[in-house]
Amino acid sequence: MLGKLAFGAFALMTAPFTTAYVIQPHERENYTSFNEERSSPLVSRADSDPTDFSWVKRWAAIGDSFTAGIGSGKQLGSLVTTDPESRKNWRCSRYSYSWPQIVNHGLGPSVSNFQFPACSGDRTEGIYKQADALLGNLDVVMMTAGGNDLCLAAMIKECVFLPWRGAQVCQDVIDKAQQNIDTILKGNIQSVLDKVEDKMNSNSILIYNGYAPFFNTDNEDCADQSKQSWAIREWWWISYWLSTPLPLNIERRKKFNTLVDNINKAIKEVVDANDGKKRYRIAFSDWSQWPGIVDGQMCSPSSDGRYPDPKQPNLQFFKPDTYAVVAGHDGLKRDEAAVEVAKEEDSPYIKKALERRDEYIQRMKQRYPRNEDLYDSLIYKSRNPRAVALHKLDPRATPSPPNCPGDGGPEPPLGMGLPDSFLENFHPNEKGHETIAASSFETLAWMRAKILNKDSCAIGDKDVFTCWSTDNNGRNPALAYVSWDRLDKNAKDFCNNVVKQPDNTVNWGKTQTYHENTPEHHEFRIQLDNGAKNFNKDECLDAFDKIINSCDGDKDKNPLNFKHGGRWVKGDYTYEINPKWDRGFLTRMDGECNSHYKLLFSDYDMRGNGWAGWDYGQQTIVPNIKGCLGLGLTKWKFKYCQKREDCGGYDWYASWRTPVFVKARCFGNLKVVKAAGGYTHEYGKEYEKYGCGGSDK
Repeated sequence: MLGKLAFGAFALMTAPFTTAYVIQPHERENYTSFNEERSSPLVSRADSDPTDFSWVKRWAAIGDSFTAGIGSGKQLGSLVTTDPESRKNWRCSRYSYSWPQIVNHGLGPSVSNFQFPACSGDRTEGIYKQADALLGNLDVVMMTAGGNDLCLAAMIKECVFLPWRGAQVCQDVIDKAQQNIDTILKGNIQSVLDKVEDKMNSNSILIYNGYAPFFNTDNEDCADQSKQSWAIREWWWISYWLSTPLPLNIERRKKFNTLVDNINKAIKEVVDANDGKKRYRIAFSDWSQWPGIVDGQMCSPSSDGRYPDPKQPNLQFFKPDTYAVVAGHDGLKRDEAAVEVAKEEDSPYIKKALERRDEYIQRMKQRYPRNEDLYDSLIYKSRNPRAVALHKLDPRATPSPPNCPGDGGPEPPLGMGLPDSFLENFHPNEKGHETIAASSFETLAWMRAKILNKDSCAIGDKDVFTCWSTDNNGRNPALAYVSWDRLDKNAKDFCNNVVKQPDNTVNWGKTQTYHENTPEHHEFRIQLDNGAKNFNKDECLDAFDKIINSCDGDKDKNPLNFKHGGRWVKGDYTYEINPKWDRGFLTRMDGECNSHYKLLFSDYDMRGNGWAGWDYGQQTIVPNIKGCLGLGLTKWKFKYCQKREDCGGYDWYASWRTPVFVKARCFGNLKVVKAAGGYTHEYGKEYEKYGCGGSDK
């Protein structure tokens, strides 16, 4: 499956979606279910092309917090509203940059109905109810389910964040999770798949997304409390003074990862057993190896525990900042006598502890103002916060089927009463949701190829990105190039103003030439194929942005940031930038200036390379000469030279006449030239002899 994850990235890029193009979150508050009529592309392609998703009209995303997207983007809905759906969005911690929202954006204008009942904390019994409540005639359902049946909250509490009750308590929770995998998980999943069936159309597809291992296991830095601190401990939590938390060592991290492997194995077995036996086709979307490949797991040797950490830019999960602060908790332990004294209500120890608690509350209010009321609640104002925290994490109520320690409240990662800014830990972050979305798209196209009896391996070739500087397209890449600012400006003009989608036309194209017969001569081109007809300005802008900014980035070899152009084939859309003027490559701007005093006037001539290469001087040089002189610019002449020897070794030559004695204030000091974006030296002198030569003063 990982071999095809590149196609998932392609599918999102056509959505569009890449690291160069970030999908903007939707701004709706109610995401549970909405209907929106949109224009559709040609339907015929959907019957032959697995990568055309226009056949998806109605779809739904059900599941737990991995689907709801807790923490990723903006929280949807509000508690302060009369709209029950908006309140439910908030209570379920549905977020705007969850993978279902990314997928929905990528499916495009064919979608008329998207249902998003996923709810943070739901176990399979809750997800069964989500499935039962779906509006039918669905073309696609995507989901996660099963993680909360493994007592994830209890594991994280007892083994990571509040690991104060010993190794056996942690091991008991891990053993319970494995027991649930072996005994109840497959049956629970089967119940959900059965319930979904009567909501699906024939030839519909269900994508079951798996989970991914959280931890890197290469070294013991996470277990070394002098380097990283995972356990929650403020020194005013008196109960911890004589306790030592369990280390998050390699052995324990491997146990967590093994559980993830085992749940994925169980899910895949149920999925494989059901495919071909129901009204819909079903496939397991496995993204589990990707975090390890891109250095995206917690406890990576590349990170010292900070979050976010620029040294680990592809981390796939939310985590707390675990970087150990020197002179922190180690000096706060007290001997037994001190602890006994601290038990007295009026002892100086308890007063100091409460002062530190109040300081902590203020810090948390500043960091998470959205949850300000929480920090005034019992959990932070209690004399024994640990006990209250444990109570919050272990609400005693009617046990749910998994029979996890502390059952009764919402699950991952800890439970009711804590803010999403804390609960998001051990969940996919924005990059994680992008990965799940890419894997979902790849699996959807793969299954669609099966239904259409197409070669699913061929779909990966529809994303081809080429820089002309590395693939010269039949010419010397050093010869044809353009300045970055010209391309950036003209890309916006091409996508926003030039390209117009023709009516009732497929496979159309548009080419626009800019700055013809100048060193900056180039063209923008878009071409549609395979029956495509729709044009999207945002996709156009981002495609050209990637060509402009992803190619030719070697600052040492290309200090002036010139661009050779390139091509991006994104599915049925091809975007190209083609420079047209062949010239020798430059690593610095240059020019020379000379003046000729003629008693009543002075004549000037100037040559240049690397600047004023597009406008015949009309928008760069001329306005700045006039700005310096006022009146008096006459006899203006300007030409570009395809062969530099025709301009004395430069790209262009200009001449003009001025009043006398203007060199010092306009040209010798580079005032005009700098304002025009260039540089000149005196005629016949070395490069460093800046200014303008000749007899004018």
